[in-house]
Amino acid sequence: MEADSKIKLDSRSVWESLKDKLGDELDENSTQEALTLLKENLFLPRGFCLDVRHPKQLLEQLENRYSEKECIEILRHVFHIMQFHVDSGRQNFIEVIVEYEKQLPGDRMTLIGRDEQIQDVMKSLVENKCKGILLYGLGGMGKTTLAEEICYRLKHDYNYGLIKIDMKGKESLVDLSQGILIAQNQLWGGIGDRLNAEEFSTTSTKSSVLKLQVLQSLGNFSNDFVLLLDNLDDLQREVGENLTSYLRDLFSEISELGDQCKLRMIMTTRLKFHTAILKTGGNIHQRYDEIYWREEELKGLSQEDGQKLAMKSASPRLLTFKESSNVAESCRGCPLAICIMSRLIRQQWEYPVSDAISSIKWELSDVVLCCIEKSFEYLSQEIKEQFIQLSVFNLCPFNVQNVTAIWSDGTFQESIARAEMTLLQLKYRHMVECRGPCDPDNQGLLTKGHENIVTYSLHPLVFNSVSTLLKDSTHFVDCINLAESRFLELYLNKLLEFEEGLGCQQNHAFQISVLDKIHLQSVFSLSSASTVLSPCDVKLLYSLEIKTCKRLAMFARSINRPEDAQEVFQRLAKTSKELGNSHSFFFWSVQQAEACLDCDMIMKAEDILRGLAVEEYCKKDGKVDVYRLFTAAEFHCVQGMLFNKKKNYSQALKEFDRSSELYKTCEPDEAFTVYHAAAINAKGNVYFKLEDFSSALKCHQTSYELIDSKIGGGFHEHKSIYLHNIGSIHHAIALKNWNRNKEEANALLGKALEKYDECIEQDLHYKQTSDPYHADRLRIRSDIYLRLKRFPEAIADAKKALKIQQYVHDTEHRSITVSRYQLARCYMKKAKENRSIGLKEEAEIDQNECWLIFVQIQDAIKKGGLSRMDQQYPNIRKDHLKLVKRYRSRQEQWKIERFYARFEDKGRLGESITSSRDSRFSSSMSSVSGAGSEDSVHFGRQDSGISEYSCSGGSQTSLDGMHSISSFQSMSLEYGPSIEEEVLMDDDYTNDEIQSPPEVVRPDEMSAAAIEEKARKRKLSDLKEYQIDD
Repeated sequence: MEADSKIKLDSRSVWESLKDKLGDELDENSTQEALTLLKENLFLPRGFCLDVRHPKQLLEQLENRYSEKECIEILRHVFHIMQFHVDSGRQNFIEVIVEYEKQLPGDRMTLIGRDEQIQDVMKSLVENKCKGILLYGLGGMGKTTLAEEICYRLKHDYNYGLIKIDMKGKESLVDLSQGILIAQNQLWGGIGDRLNAEEFSTTSTKSSVLKLQVLQSLGNFSNDFVLLLDNLDDLQREVGENLTSYLRDLFSEISELGDQCKLRMIMTTRLKFHTAILKTGGNIHQRYDEIYWREEELKGLSQEDGQKLAMKSASPRLLTFKESSNVAESCRGCPLAICIMSRLIRQQWEYPVSDAISSIKWELSDVVLCCIEKSFEYLSQEIKEQFIQLSVFNLCPFNVQNVTAIWSDGTFQESIARAEMTLLQLKYRHMVECRGPCDPDNQGLLTKGHENIVTYSLHPLVFNSVSTLLKDSTHFVDCINLAESRFLELYLNKLLEFEEGLGCQQNHAFQISVLDKIHLQSVFSLSSASTVLSPCDVKLLYSLEIKTCKRLAMFARSINRPEDAQEVFQRLAKTSKELGNSHSFFFWSVQQAEACLDCDMIMKAEDILRGLAVEEYCKKDGKVDVYRLFTAAEFHCVQGMLFNKKKNYSQALKEFDRSSELYKTCEPDEAFTVYHAAAINAKGNVYFKLEDFSSALKCHQTSYELIDSKIGGGFHEHKSIYLHNIGSIHHAIALKNWNRNKEEANALLGKALEKYDECIEQDLHYKQTSDPYHADRLRIRSDIYLRLKRFPEAIADAKKALKIQQYVHDTEHRSITVSRYQLARCYMKKAKENRSIGLKEEAEIDQNECWLIFVQIQDAIKKGGLSRMDQQYPNIRKDHLKLVKRYRSRQEQWKIERFYARFEDKGRLGESITSSRDSRFSSSMSSVSGAGSEDSVHFGRQDSGISEYSCSGGSQTSLDGMHSISSFQSMSLEYGPSIEEEVLMDDDYTNDEIQSPPEVVRPDEMSAAAIEEKARKRKLSDLKEYQIDD
């Protein structure tokens, strides 16, 4: 303690002396110049030293934020930039600082972060009766650095003795025993003298004798000692279970000696295996867990600590606070990666730091790959190939005996368990770095092609799987399920990440390539597995195959591949039939039929349903099975969807009624309630297509009340669907009555607005703000605001909807064109309102905004963003021509008319938008006046309910082991005002107004100065947008 105090006193004296020297040399101007340089180089927060006038005040502010050594280093850089000299004028002040810096006492590398962990570990070792600490975590997390810091403090603060043994590269327990004995021999002498004198017949005999000597020597630790066993996992990969037995005996002996042995142990490893150490420890187990043993996991540094480490490694003059934050975030808090990246930046300091970070960031994956090196790299090439083949779920032959032969000791079952754990490790931590015959180009298995997902997914793959990997269970089912789900989850996460980095077409190509890689693959090849495994294991593999197919079906639905989903369901039905499970066969057949309807394979769906005997199925051994009743309800619901497809609406309503009655007989479980509500919703969709709005509204309200009563109010992801349906019906009826009774129509719009407000609130709660359905709701709410003349809200919602559609789709998608048209209508009606109250300048600006949007719409139509058969095409054409007559020259008017005439003559039919409310979860999307309905509205189910995916998405549903994929068809309503009604409803312009327009200066007739001024007002950067291409 005295030595440590002296070090602090000496350091303090040097810093105080330097502060006095600076106070004498610096004046007020120099102080302000130094302050400016500090802010520029360190990115200090606002308010730092604003009122400083004296040099000591500036130095005290620095002292409060940094250590003395860091302060001196910062000052050295600042005065190097200032080129400040002492009063004599001959000596550069940087030389004075260097002289003081030399007087600082030597010190080890300062550990950044981990303060709380250090204090907890120190308290456990010193104050409590803890005999050992296991520091575990991924490579590069600083386990060795933290262990050495703890040992340093134990040695200097509490006078502990220290023995450090690095097990990196060691191959046997003999090396461990010899290390401990040799260290004791150096301390006390006489121990281990027989090491070289004694001859052993075998290595195992030598290991046993040395282990006995180590156990007998533990009594020598009568004083406080700490034994640091570093990189213990390197030895574990070589000796496996023998190391577990060794450590168990070691701690058992320490426990028996009690206070006679004051040895403390600290071990570092990448593998958490202390539970295995204690598993066969008998009575000792409980004591070890509560008193004698403790584990500490090292994760990534916090953002603040990561920034400090980056700045220290690259020096403050090279990295600002903001840049260091970028480094820490790129490295995900991995200390080794931060240090390596910072040092690389330091080597490239002559280039802009931002460029250095950008270039090094993409190389970071290789750095982290080195950090997470595992036992897989030490396997033989033949075994590596076996594990590579297993890890990618290929249909490849494998041999359990060969795989488990790498561990020759123990029973065959124990060998299998160890092989399973190694396979699990491989799937989690080596999947991104595997090399072998599967990859002749010597690239990682997941680095092929344009996706290159290693760079994007390494840290999420590793960090998110640590807690799962370190579970105690090594059962075959757990290992395969966890690895398999992690593999698919990785790909699903990548789809979301690539939406930001790639265009829609590239992203779609990436999705297709991903699905092709795992297309309809089972966990193992059953034909080859059956020759090795027992019948029980083969049945287990069948169940694993079913689970895999469920996830693949969900994956196919999420990226709009219904044809693949129906193939997966077909495979599931076939597998269930082979297992003799009639219930599963019936259930998956129903799901296959529903997926076929998604693909417009009506005849196939009809054949599947015709082959299912629902009456006999419902009863099992003369008793009614609730789950069979549920599947029968699903059967009738899909049957109703089939009749809906065939436009046999009366029969469809009957089937939906049968389905609803069967759902009522099921238990009042939330999952059954969700499906019951969905069946009623599907019935409401049929009524909507028949324009029986009162019946449709009643069905949708019943669906909403079922969900609301089940959860007792509050947020629920299914509520937004039925709120949307109810609001859309109010909206549709309001438009129907717009010209008959505007007061009643406005009241209905108010009700619709209330429902859409609740619906959007549900979306925000579930963070579905990037979903195309959320965009649809915003667009419809924008139209409601527009008819209520609440223009700011209407424009804001229209802009949000357009932004979401642009994020989801490519530039030629119909959804973007329709959303642009809604925004144009908002500006058009706002301009009319401004003209009516005398705000001509604001009206002109709004009208020009509207014009520019129509230019973009015209460009989208050229590229195929809208079909001439589209419901909204006549409205867009009408408003565009109306606008050009009012604001453009006769020549440009002729150009626009010629454009539409040519477009219609070409007969670009595209894909017509049909009216279909065929899905049970589809929404009542009213055809918005002037905005139209969306081209596709689908709702999927996930877990025990419905969730919304992409414009043709669906999802997985879990129900007591049964996973159902609901497949959906795109829909938009033909219902809505006719073109003639639309002209009457849209009274923006009368004929008189069009024939005698007010004097408005056209953009092409403006002077250059006028154009520049108006562009500045509207924040337009490209004046060429005023022009229209031929």
